Amino acid sequence: MIIRGNAFATRQNYLRGVKVLMEYYDKVPEACTVEEIKSYLSLQKSNGSLSSSTLNVRVSCLKYYFRHIVNRLDLVVRIPNPRVSKYETEILHDVEIKRLFASCRDLRQLLLLQLLYDCGLRVSELSRLRTSDFNKSNMTIHIRKSKGCRTRTVYYGKRLRDTLNNYAKTVNLTTDVLLESYKEKGKGLSISGIQHLVKEIVRRSGIKKKASCHTFRHSYAVHYLNRGGSIFMLQKLLGHRHLSTTLEYLKHARVPDGIRMSTLDHLLGVCVD
Repeated sequence: MIIRGNAFATRQNYLRGVKVLMEYYDKVPEACTVEEIKSYLSLQKSNGSLSSSTLNVRVSCLKYYFRHIVNRLDLVVRIPNPRVSKYETEILHDVEIKRLFASCRDLRQLLLLQLLYDCGLRVSELSRLRTSDFNKSNMTIHIRKSKGCRTRTVYYGKRLRDTLNNYAKTVNLTTDVLLESYKEKGKGLSISGIQHLVKEIVRRSGIKKKASCHTFRHSYAVHYLNRGGSIFMLQKLLGHRHLSTTLEYLKHARVPDGIRMSTLDHLLGVCVD
């Protein structure tokens, strides 16, 4: 998987999926029958311990294992993929996001949340951010080797610029690491470290919604559309390969009405009052 360029998180999830099945039946996956695998997956789904997206990852990891590791295509074909419920996460309201900002204990935590919300970053992208990724003159951030090994450019606003400037002055940045670890100088915050900080900020805020790092990305997307943003530009900003993924946000958004126009009048050059 390293040779194929799969992300670290993907490799970990796939390894975990194979390991759990092996521990459940106390044998390697290829020694299991299709009925046993289906029974195991059905149990995972029925007891509610896994979300539909996590269950889909478990199925994908087993299919990858059977297809590329042990060459058992017969098992691949006979294991169905579960229907995935899109975006089960909550969408935060404006007042809730401001409340979360106010619950930050230092500038590092505030910068972390504002980067997630203002740029729609994934937590893995945030953990890899370097000061050299920022273009101050254009107010853009270069996101390198994102999901699917793709690279994209996102924009940030004046408020985030002010937070960045204040943060740089306060912590006296001397390396290329942007969000430095609290414990290890010169090392960046890990994905789990960022997730822990966000969890603690949410707890302190008193917000009852089940919010995580990815909740800010979803909220960014919906708020972007609510304020008149283009669905096609949003696809680029989020780094989605397929537009259908981005279109899911329309279920949550209240897209402003477009301007009233006559295409015939425009075609024939009629003056519009």
